[in-house]
Amino acid sequence: MARIRIVRAADGRQWMVRQKLEWTDPATGEDFEHDMQGGRLAAIGIVSIMGLLWVALLAWWFTGSQGVVVPIWMWLILLAIFLFFPGRWVLRRPRTLVAETPGGSDGSAPERWVGWVRGTAAAREEMLQTVRSLETRATPAYADSPLQPVS
Repeated sequence: MARIRIVRAADGRQWMVRQKLEWTDPATGEDFEHDMQGGRLAAIGIVSIMGLLWVALLAWWFTGSQGVVVPIWMWLILLAIFLFFPGRWVLRRPRTLVAETPGGSDGSAPERWVGWVRGTAAAREEMLQTVRSLETRATPAYADSPLQPVS
């Protein structure tokens, strides 16, 4: 899903600022440090333990001869835990930010600035800061901007 805003910059040029959800992480120079993270083996271990606990709970519930009653709050907690990680994964996906202009009527050259931000709220805030920077200073860049010019 892409969000697009058309902005009139301080110098009169029209800029298109957009953000787009990325389903894969962009390649960066820090990719070689992946061994510092938990990795795939830790995730497989945690998912296996959670699956084993689910099987044990369901087996206990179905084979209980006295009619074991599992309280509703237990099911709600398990559902919340089960939905937390996929929800967090979707909300923390990287977004690509692009600010581009075809140039001005005065003969100014076209420009394209690209960067990426991780997270929904961070991408929304970055887009607002880029729009403000364009409206006040006629450039999408500011001190800590992830946007970099692309030729």
